[in-house]
Amino acid sequence: MDQLAKLVDNARGLVARGYYRASASGVRAPSLREAIRKAERAVIAEVKLASPAAGALGPEDGVGHLLEAYLRGGACALSVLTEPNVFHGSLEHLRLAVGSGIPVLMKDIVVAPGQVEAAAACGASTVLVIETLFTRGYLDGSSRGLIDEAHDRDLDVVLEAHTLADWEAALRTDADILGINNRDLSTMRLDPGTTRTLLAARPKDRPVISMSGIETRAHVEEMLRAGADSVLVGSSIMAHADPARKLEELLHG
Repeated sequence: MDQLAKLVDNARGLVARGYYRASASGVRAPSLREAIRKAERAVIAEVKLASPAAGALGPEDGVGHLLEAYLRGGACALSVLTEPNVFHGSLEHLRLAVGSGIPVLMKDIVVAPGQVEAAAACGASTVLVIETLFTRGYLDGSSRGLIDEAHDRDLDVVLEAHTLADWEAALRTDADILGINNRDLSTMRLDPGTTRTLLAARPKDRPVISMSGIETRAHVEEMLRAGADSVLVGSSIMAHADPARKLEELLHG
């Protein structure tokens, strides 16, 4: 079984056990689309305590301190992993991030409407949907069902693509933002050229976020030159002794 299939099975199990049942917070983070549009260099900082590729990432002094560092460092928005078993995330981390006052993306392996409901209940402004789950047959149907579910709850959608087939399918949807993952989630192999390849193959018609493998200011500039409007950075910030300083380096060199 490949890595993405394992993540899908894990997500289904969490949904079945009721992990994503969440009471409404009554708040909503600001628009991620608007933040990307307004920022000269839009860096979305991710709360990711572990990953299959990098292992455990910390932080030692708690998520609250990490969020403060992200704000000091100039993040235009936050991405929060909410899956607990592999990425050590939680819905409480999502709620904490919403309290920061900047846009928040709930990032997870979304396989069911209940996860979209959780994103809305916790106050996220945006939820991630992965087109690959449909183009490769991990899930039946199409991504449009989850996109419609999100829009019905006044959530924006980042629709993630990795292959040209994903990209072409994503362009035919009503997703608000497109994400290009430079990592193949089935194998966990990284190809930093993925963003350039997809944007060169078919022009974008809405904001684009480049994800994975972005570790330096040069990487940020490379993705922006390729046509991305923003970058999402997790592991390289999480692994740094001073996350705020690392963010400043990504933004300003």
